Amino acid sequence: MNKVVGIVIPSYNQGKYLERTIKSALENAKNAVVRIALIDGGSTDNSLQIIERYRDLLDVCISEPDGGQAAAINKGIRALQGCDYYMWLNSDDEYEDEYSIKKIVEFSESNGYEVCYGKSHFIDEASEIIGEYPVEKYSHRKLGNRCYISQPSVLFSAKAYESVGPLNEHLHMCLDYEYWIRLSKVYKFGFINHYIGSTRLYDDTKTANQKRRHLSEAMFILKKYYERIPMKWVVTEYRNEHAGAFLSRQNYFIAALLLFFRKKKIISDCINRLGINATFVI
Repeated sequence: MNKVVGIVIPSYNQGKYLERTIKSALENAKNAVVRIALIDGGSTDNSLQIIERYRDLLDVCISEPDGGQAAAINKGIRALQGCDYYMWLNSDDEYEDEYSIKKIVEFSESNGYEVCYGKSHFIDEASEIIGEYPVEKYSHRKLGNRCYISQPSVLFSAKAYESVGPLNEHLHMCLDYEYWIRLSKVYKFGFINHYIGSTRLYDDTKTANQKRRHLSEAMFILKKYYERIPMKWVVTEYRNEHAGAFLSRQNYFIAALLLFFRKKKIISDCINRLGINATFVI
């Protein structure tokens, strides 16, 4: 396999897991043609010491303040110009095994996909499997209901990146979800029925700590691309903001019925928390 895959590892204060992530990418380099860019946002923990130990094995190492995860990924892709495909691996995630990249690239090449994704496990702090990401076979319509694509298991071509543009740097929680939707407006995704990446779950993850921001970004994205937002998200938003209120204590069906006529305001208030331009200019 001679296709070159650029792997971007965006990192910030993830020294506890960073070495495992780097090793996971390097293990895959034994079975695929891989270039690795580690883009650190100016970490203040032990990340820089770890990066120094592996600097000679990485193609690009940058440590400086940046605009967040999406900015780091875009910077890494720019630094890895000339690759045929790209993936990014968050600094607390890992690949399933040393053949993950080889498998997904061969699948893409054999079937002519510009974007493809596979299955994904959830892992704990010790890298033990604790569950499975609820992945589904590809459907652009179903992406409007939830993000069923697991980020460390996604491969996209340089052509696709150039076609739809860089990741949206306004987003900090749903940057991957928005990117999948944007790609899906141009390309049909391929689904490989193999485990490719693993997402780590623990109490200090960004997703666990910033649920309000996550929901606001997700609603904003769906309003922009689908012009509709599932009622279950509206109920979730109401319950988050009005814990203990009468409607929050009702089952979903009763709450959804009673909140239906307040749906527009709930969505508007949720989105307005972002304080960013609704056009999401790239």
